[in-house]
This record gives sequence, C-alpha cells and structure tokens, in this order.
Amino acid sequence: MSGHAAFAHLLLQVQDIESSCRFYRDTLGFTVRNAKPLADGRPFVPFNQGLALTTGGPGEPLQIDHLAFSVTDVRDLAHRCEAAGVSFRQGLHDGIYGLTVYVRDPDGTTVELFQPGAFLAD
Repeated sequence: MSGHAAFAHLLLQVQDIESSCRFYRDTLGFTVRNAKPLADGRPFVPFNQGLALTTGGPGEPLQIDHLAFSVTDVRDLAHRCEAAGVSFRQGLHDGIYGLTVYVRDPDGTTVELFQPGAFLAD
C-alpha cells in the first residue's frame, strides 16, 4: 500500500444527541472539537478522542454511519478501489477535510477517505 492511512473518526448515530453528548463529554470527559453540520444538514458533534455523534438513532438503519480515514494519496486509493470493483457512494470531491471519496466495504459500510490539503483541481 502506498503512503499511509490513519483513523480519523467513527460517526455514531444516536437517538438523543444532547443526552449522548452529555454522556461522552461530561461523564467520560471527552473533549468536543468545533465542527459544521454534516453535508446533509444533520448535527455533527466530534470529539478529540475519535468519536463523533449525529442523529439517527441506533439501528435506524445502522448505528455506525461511516468510518473516516486520513490518507496520503486519495487519488491512488480511489483508482485502486475502482480497479477492484469497489462500490462508490460518492466519487472524488472537495470535502470539508480535503479531497475526499466515499466507498463501501464488502458489508456495505461507508468508508470516507480524505487527503488533507488536497483539492480536486490539483
């Protein structure tokens, strides 16, 4: 594998975002990072510890919305995924963290791969 991959965050869908935020922040001591809402308008509460919360409720349809990884060459990974016949949720685009692609793993879980500082026009 060229470059490296690093875990970025796990986005957990919760029924009551305020209660969940209080639990992780106040009870467990997680620290909240500043962030904008998700592209689809849902709230997004990320913690420095790698967990992020959004609305949706456990089991509706999945508690885990997606996994996200910071990578060094997202274009190469996108080409490798395409060559391997991987299903894409969204092709290369300028995301909030940098050049981004969304693919699905064999079980259908969405995996976000992004390259900080890179842009589609590069």
